[in-house]
Amino acid sequence: MENKFMVVGKSALAILSSTIIVLPFMLLVQLSNGKTFLTVLPFVLFYTFRMTGIFFIRGIKTKLNSFNLLRISLYCGLLGCIFGMVGTLYFPAYVFAGFFLGLSGAWLPPANTVIGQYLKKNGMGVASKGLFSALILVLIGASLMLPSDYKNFVFFAIYGVMYVLSFQTIKIIDSYEVDSHDMEEASYLYTILFAVFFILLFVLRSSRLLNNAIYFDYFINSFFLIGLIGVVLISFFRNKVQRHISNDLMFLTFINGAVGNYLFLFSSLYTAAYYGRNQAFLYFYLPYVLGNVLAPKFTPMLKQHVKRDSFIGIVGGLLIILLTPLFPIGLFIVSTFKGTLNGWLTREYSDKEVIPADKRIWVKYTLQNIGSILHQFLLMFIASVIIMKAGRSIQTFFVMTTAKWPTPESMRVMREWNDVATGLVIAAIVGYILIFSYKRKVK
Repeated sequence: MENKFMVVGKSALAILSSTIIVLPFMLLVQLSNGKTFLTVLPFVLFYTFRMTGIFFIRGIKTKLNSFNLLRISLYCGLLGCIFGMVGTLYFPAYVFAGFFLGLSGAWLPPANTVIGQYLKKNGMGVASKGLFSALILVLIGASLMLPSDYKNFVFFAIYGVMYVLSFQTIKIIDSYEVDSHDMEEASYLYTILFAVFFILLFVLRSSRLLNNAIYFDYFINSFFLIGLIGVVLISFFRNKVQRHISNDLMFLTFINGAVGNYLFLFSSLYTAAYYGRNQAFLYFYLPYVLGNVLAPKFTPMLKQHVKRDSFIGIVGGLLIILLTPLFPIGLFIVSTFKGTLNGWLTREYSDKEVIPADKRIWVKYTLQNIGSILHQFLLMFIASVIIMKAGRSIQTFFVMTTAKWPTPESMRVMREWNDVATGLVIAAIVGYILIFSYKRKVK
């Protein structure tokens, strides 16, 4: 019986790790009415903490290790779900739900990866149960199809139960000790990055949901300056841990973050404006989540060529999105192969013996989040150029991406944005392959 609980707990934790980014996003963004800041705040807090939480934990002096971080992230997620259920009766509680779920979204995936590797290495690994995982995903999907009066409460109740079950996984660890030399020193650079990125993302998300073009302009102009300063700091004053990462691996991690942001940010906005917000579940969330969940099952089929085949799959999916009307299929393919590439990167970082063992995955998530945030800036900048080139205001773009149904104008703008945004990701991948393939040949 105890072993069955362990299997169920492992399955629940795996689902949480795969869906914590997208499912709370889907619910909390729908709370906004575009008029009052209170309705915007739950989503804004979730998104900004989810994106910047890794910088915060690496920028403060703490003796936390991945086991402690996983435990804290589970408690945060459980609290977030409880506040989410209360929010259906008392709306301000959603603010706390967004805050705690954002922290869980930032810390649970990297901590779960490290602890999963630890359990496997020490012969304590437990395989997740496919039937239970499928059942939970069906229940979550069904909850999202309920009327709005019941949807949020049922979803947060199911998600909360999954957090409770996930505690079974960490119960089998009697002691998780980290040597003193494996404890990473705090770097004030990450504290600065946390503060700056948090403010900018907070302004960006608030401006879009409140249709405030002035805030959006502040974001764009500030990011020009901050982006330039950030590149200089990262290039010349990198934390000593990051100096052990080759340029090849570092830029690939940036690209991994950029592809993740493309999947998450661009695809969600494109779906809303091109197909209508009411079609988001079928055209965006379903293929995105299925790709994430199936990627680990698909990885063994790639055998010794995971990196190469992942690139082929991602570019192939992007070309489907760019050149055909089969957007959901292309999105599913990109999501799946992005997952296989992410798994390959995780193994690469796990083998970096020059980095403290407990912090190797933390370094990976730090770098890919930087790539994701910088790509987010480029996406929104491109969108602003396209919409203003058409002689319309940025408010028009905000309205397009929140409308229930598309218009001929919104579909035209999205096609143009798709051409540039998708082409940019393809160019980045091809450029990376050409540059580093040439460097390896020269050596």
